[in-house]
Amino acid sequence: MKRLLTFIVSCLASTVFTMAQKMDVVDFRLLETDLTANTHGTLKVDQNGETAALIKIQTPERGFTFDGGSLGIVATEEHSGEIWLYVPRRAMKLTVQHKDYGVMRDYNYPISIEGGRTYEMFIDIGIGRYVTITSQIARSTIYIDGENVGEAPIHNRYLSYGTHSIRAQKDRFEGEKKVMITTGDNQHRLISIEQRDMSDHFGNVTVTVDNRADIFFEGKNVGTGLWSTQLREGNYVVETRKTDCDPVKTSFTVVARRQNNVTASAPVPHTGWLNVYTRPRNATATYNGDNPIDLSETVTLPVGTYQLEFARRGYEPLKREYRVRHNEVTKDTVELQRTKYVKPLAFYFGGAFTVRSMSGATAFLGAVIKGHDLQAGYTFGLSASDPVYWYTDDGSYDYRSGCTYKLSSVSVRYGYQFNLSDKLAITPQAGVSIDRLTVADNDAQQSYADGASATCLTVGLKLLYVPFEHCYLFLAPEYNFALKKDANYERLSSSANIPAGGVAAHIGVLVNF
Repeated sequence: MKRLLTFIVSCLASTVFTMAQKMDVVDFRLLETDLTANTHGTLKVDQNGETAALIKIQTPERGFTFDGGSLGIVATEEHSGEIWLYVPRRAMKLTVQHKDYGVMRDYNYPISIEGGRTYEMFIDIGIGRYVTITSQIARSTIYIDGENVGEAPIHNRYLSYGTHSIRAQKDRFEGEKKVMITTGDNQHRLISIEQRDMSDHFGNVTVTVDNRADIFFEGKNVGTGLWSTQLREGNYVVETRKTDCDPVKTSFTVVARRQNNVTASAPVPHTGWLNVYTRPRNATATYNGDNPIDLSETVTLPVGTYQLEFARRGYEPLKREYRVRHNEVTKDTVELQRTKYVKPLAFYFGGAFTVRSMSGATAFLGAVIKGHDLQAGYTFGLSASDPVYWYTDDGSYDYRSGCTYKLSSVSVRYGYQFNLSDKLAITPQAGVSIDRLTVADNDAQQSYADGASATCLTVGLKLLYVPFEHCYLFLAPEYNFALKKDANYERLSSSANIPAGGVAAHIGVLVNF
């Protein structure tokens, strides 16, 4: 008998609960000013190519299925806070089904459905009521059972049957009300919260965080790096966030009528790993300027882009960019190239001591482009010739003057540079030199054959040694073949033993860039 009574009571309770949960539409209306159903991007057409009607369904749950009968359903979309149901124009009825809340069959639309128009429907799932919440102070923050649900007024909030705590807060004004939601309430109940000044229960709060992180309070971004406000006494939590970082929460307590300074923990940067192998292995590296970095093992770095520069004595410096990603290893192998002390592309200038029958100092200017060496030079005469004595040529052979001469030259040479090693090169050269004799002094105050000139073909070698970068030591032996001499040079060459051309050598230093 006892078991039978228990079974009957269970059946009755199940029946009552099922009846209480019966789904129903509590409101259906046309939204006269809502153009969503007829706007590009949100409109939809039915199978006949006609613009469908849109029903925005307000309900506290998701997971519904809809059946429009013979006319069918055009589309269903989930949107924030509501369901968008597209139906053909002239739709007459709707069946709504949910796995937990049952079936609402053949709901007949109370007004005609027109294509391209937007409607609103409120579905009561049978466990509560829709309410609208207002506050005495405009735009107060509303909390329902401790949850921040937005700023007043709150429209069409679905509350389940039972007792709820509703609190409104704006600055130092606060109010709270306990409400009981029952089946006897109207489907759209209005709840108004009165507020009063609670200044004695508030404290000033300043929250700071390093790295200009964003500060979030109750899900809202309230500041970057700094947030000042007033809060009611009690315990609170702020969360700091930043791109490429894990958010961090900080708890704090507010004491009324005091300044509460809170230093929030900064977000933890996302990190990744950089593993770069260099050849040679003992190369040094810096990143993002002159920050040293040890690449002898895998390095942990915050997520981001890094400019690395590799260097080692005797090798060309190298720059690479790396992107370090969250929880990923970025790998690379960097091979440094030995420094090309003898450069295939360079501009150079310098000077040399020129050894020949009459020595001098030579200034050089030239360029090497892909091994092709073009060089210009000018030699200043330093040493003078033996005295040359001039006599009259009228048969009397009277003494006229005794002159010494210096030899200057203008030359152009072309060669091709062959690199023997990193620091040695040889350049076969050929070119043209114009030699000019100038009188160095005379004892009779008369100059003879001043400016005598000869043109020579120059053939030789330039041997280069590079002790350190940008500096060449060179030796350039050559032979000059006289091609052409003017009358004065011919006379000096035959009678005074002043040769045109001959063996010469340049020993000097070049600076290259």
